Amino acid sequence: MTADGDARRAAHDRAAAERKAEIVRVLVDLGHSADAVVAQVLGEFRVPASVAGTLWALAPGTEPPTMREVAARLRCDPSTVSLAADKLQSAGLIARQPHPTDGRKRTLALTERGHELWDELRSRLHDSGFFANLDAEEQSTLLALLTKMQQRP
Repeated sequence: MTADGDARRAAHDRAAAERKAEIVRVLVDLGHSADAVVAQVLGEFRVPASVAGTLWALAPGTEPPTMREVAARLRCDPSTVSLAADKLQSAGLIARQPHPTDGRKRTLALTERGHELWDELRSRLHDSGFFANLDAEEQSTLLALLTKMQQRP
């Protein structure tokens, strides 16, 4: 490759790195804004914002995960999930239940009050205006792209 080609390649690589850094910056900013809404709702249900990650792993309509599965999803130590589960259980938002096929394991499942919390979260996030500038098709595209990003090689 020529020196001119090397320079073009280096400029292209810098531009790609800058674009990716900007995407991450915007995602982090949006995440902080969403975290504020979530923290407010969690506070109203008398649970600390520190349990939000565990709560997201218990989304309605999904199979109740084990604490190890939640820890793997959150990339944290299982003891961290255990502490969060204790707080959520004390607030009446989740219940520990036997695994349907492996009696040695326990799963985390939302209680009726936990479903009420989720309904409130959905409502507040919907009302927050995060998606006001995106129509339904753009929202679907964004979800598909973010989901694709999660599936890193």
